[in-house]
Amino acid sequence: MKILFVVGIIFVVLALIKIYAYRRFLRHTFIFSHHRVLLIVLLSLLYIGEVAFFFLAKDRGFDHHTYIALGSCVIVSYALFLACIVGDMARSVGKVIEDKSHILDSQRRRFLKIVLDLGVLALFIIFSTKSIKNALNIPKVREVEVEIEGLDTPKTIALISDVHVGKMIQGEFVRGVVDRINTLNADIVVIVGDLVDENIEFVKDFLLPLNDLQSKEGVYYVSGNHEYYHGIKSISAFLKTLNLTILENQNIELQSFNLAGVSDLAGRRFGILPPDLSAARNGLNPNKPSILLAHQPKFVRHNDVSDFDLVLCGHTHAGQVFPLSIFVWLDQHYVHGLYQVDSKTQLYVSSGVGFWGPAMRFLAPSEIVNLKLKPKHYA
Repeated sequence: MKILFVVGIIFVVLALIKIYAYRRFLRHTFIFSHHRVLLIVLLSLLYIGEVAFFFLAKDRGFDHHTYIALGSCVIVSYALFLACIVGDMARSVGKVIEDKSHILDSQRRRFLKIVLDLGVLALFIIFSTKSIKNALNIPKVREVEVEIEGLDTPKTIALISDVHVGKMIQGEFVRGVVDRINTLNADIVVIVGDLVDENIEFVKDFLLPLNDLQSKEGVYYVSGNHEYYHGIKSISAFLKTLNLTILENQNIELQSFNLAGVSDLAGRRFGILPPDLSAARNGLNPNKPSILLAHQPKFVRHNDVSDFDLVLCGHTHAGQVFPLSIFVWLDQHYVHGLYQVDSKTQLYVSSGVGFWGPAMRFLAPSEIVNLKLKPKHYA
């Protein structure tokens, strides 16, 4: 019922965006001011494409090219909406200036209107191409320093999450991520869920570059909610054949700290491999600091993680496109970056490597995180 409500809200919002665009173009744009029917047809086709995308996105028979075509409708709609918003803001400012100056004649007003319309078109092109580029490019490395009490020597962790290997993100992208991680010479590599977003039989070959990940003390993985959507057991079985150590509610003692991992919260809903924090922290070496891997940051809100010095999460995509970060915050409470949970425990939420749905990211850049852990010194 909750999912149906969310989907309904999405479709209503998409429809309102089309109504806004229709009124905006009809009133203020010379291109469509005399072509009402054409405008209605174009916006209706755009809306149909968006609805089809969200309905068919989980269909395993949904081929790559159709996925791109329908996903492009979402990108176009979003970029069009942002461009119209900025254009209307500029028009409002111009209106205020015009009312105060009283010097613009009708010819100049028409000229400025054409300039504004062309500006909206330029913004549409910029927003759409930028959002696609942000999604499809190999993420840059973000360096984050974290002080850990009781750490005996500096350590580095290469952190990625939310790769979403599937219809859009495939082997070449994974290879680029692996190559960039390997330049960091990290002590360990961690993958914090949503690595796979498709039936495992479809993506096996795309995941093989993960075997080439280089680290001094291993590569570690915990599940995300999307692995459950596509068969957590079969996905886990294949991942165990790769150069990965899967932490399913368990921990391992490394040279300078304990590393624990819990399965995703989706396991409770599916009744398969639910998260078990008690099992994950059982046997932690109390003489070493402890780090926990958990896909969703709201796990920290609903569980006592005070045994851990640092929790590493993903899931949020930092909103993926502005202003969805607001809704992410309402659900997860944490969006992106380093947080102090309590006097001991810190939390880092990654914006992720890939994307979900259409190939778009805007004002929410992807990242490969190079966590530099340092011993905490007191003044």
